[in-house]
Amino acid sequence: MDAYLPVSARPLLPPVITGVILLLILTILRGIAWVLSSNHQCKGRNNDADYNTPGEAIASRLAHIGEDTFRWTGAAAALVFAVMCLWAFIAFVTSRRG
Repeated sequence: MDAYLPVSARPLLPPVITGVILLLILTILRGIAWVLSSNHQCKGRNNDADYNTPGEAIASRLAHIGEDTFRWTGAAAALVFAVMCLWAFIAFVTSRRG
């Protein structure tokens, strides 16, 4: 694959590949978190107050974890994208200079 790219585009491969892999991992994690929290009707952050049985309390706790994970993966994806763009820009500029 590298043989067909122009010389100026080759330094961009590491940041782009790394960024895409990290974004894919965050997408999968965000999807799992969405599934965990999608049907949960939260009565509060106290798991004992949400339901009466231990199984329902465990499900409630997993839903809370899924909700929190869903929230931070959006910000993490934006950070990964910004760092990927900065890294690619630096790699491009340094490769152009020689």
